Amino acid sequence: VSARRNPYVQLLLYPALVPGDGAAESIVRGIQMLDNKDVDVIIVGRGGGSIEDLWAFNEEIVARAIFECKTPIISAVGHETDTTIADYVSDRRAATPSAAAEIAVCEYREIEATLRDMQGKLYRNLLQRIRMERVRTETYMTKMKFLHPRTKLQEKQQRSMEAEQRLRQLMERKMNEVRQAFALRIERMKGLSPFERLNKGFSYISDETGHNVKTVRSLRRGDMLQIYMTDGSVKAKVEEIVGRTLDER
Repeated sequence: VSARRNPYVQLLLYPALVPGDGAAESIVRGIQMLDNKDVDVIIVGRGGGSIEDLWAFNEEIVARAIFECKTPIISAVGHETDTTIADYVSDRRAATPSAAAEIAVCEYREIEATLRDMQGKLYRNLLQRIRMERVRTETYMTKMKFLHPRTKLQEKQQRSMEAEQRLRQLMERKMNEVRQAFALRIERMKGLSPFERLNKGFSYISDETGHNVKTVRSLRRGDMLQIYMTDGSVKAKVEEIVGRTLDER
């Protein structure tokens, strides 16, 4: 049964004198020897027989040896219907020695299946962990890219270029406003310019000192005048003043 369930398990056998004189002492020596060997589990067992054949497992020294043993013990004495004191003090009772082997020896195919399942879970968990770490690394790299001095410098340069462009647009808009205002003032100045008026058929009159003559009240007979026209000027002498009373003349 042990070889079928797990051929890799090592078995240590201690033959006991059962039944017969010294059978109980022989069982105790076997338990103590195997306990000192630091084995995983001890099976105290015997095939079926009469009550006399199994009586050694009812002895007090056997019961005390099983109870004081540090290694777990499976009691497998007789057939399923047989019961001894050893069954009550053991860590586990088996109906037969074969049943004890079923209990003590694990099925290595189940272990292999469990290991394969654990290996698959480990592999999947490892892949998931790798994906998580890759995402985390990419996130850190993205953050580092934004925090890199070169990126900061590029952002500053971009902002500087945008500010320069906005300033240029503002200056151009301001210059256009100034040009429009200046052009409007030029047009207004043209309307007030004496030369513009001369071009329209008007004349400009000044006295001998070059002052503009605005009213006849500033003139006397005999005053010399300078009359400016579009294509030149003439000198004239005041012979008559219209617009005053006769006495004023």
